Amino acid sequence: MDPLKILKALSNPHRLDIILWLKNPEQEFGVQVHSKTLIDFPHSVSVKSIQKRCGVSQSSVSTFMSILENAKLVESRKIDQYTYFRRNEEIIRKFGDWYTTEVSIQNNSIEKLVGSANTDTDESLSQKNAAKN
Repeated sequence: MDPLKILKALSNPHRLDIILWLKNPEQEFGVQVHSKTLIDFPHSVSVKSIQKRCGVSQSSVSTFMSILENAKLVESRKIDQYTYFRRNEEIIRKFGDWYTTEVSIQNNSIEKLVGSANTDTDESLSQKNAAKN
């Protein structure tokens, strides 16, 4: 997993939308017509369906999907003449874990920061009051 590639891939609103839509493909795109996808590649969506939902050209969607696939956020499979994509849940989970551990401020860290800020403020006030007396 390359966090920088993932962050770059998700920095485009269309690509982020695609990843979010692919979380619930049947709800967002409807059931895909190609029967082999249900068996061979479940929860996948055709490029054409993604293109219709995005409202951009097919070449733009192909570029979006290539970037998402390069970041390993999606997997693809060619079935007959159509290409289908689905989320790579393992990589998305690993990225979420990495983000939570390395980037986000944990609740206990916030409490420590607030506690230390309050302590610093209390000590500063005490020192100021002592200096006045």
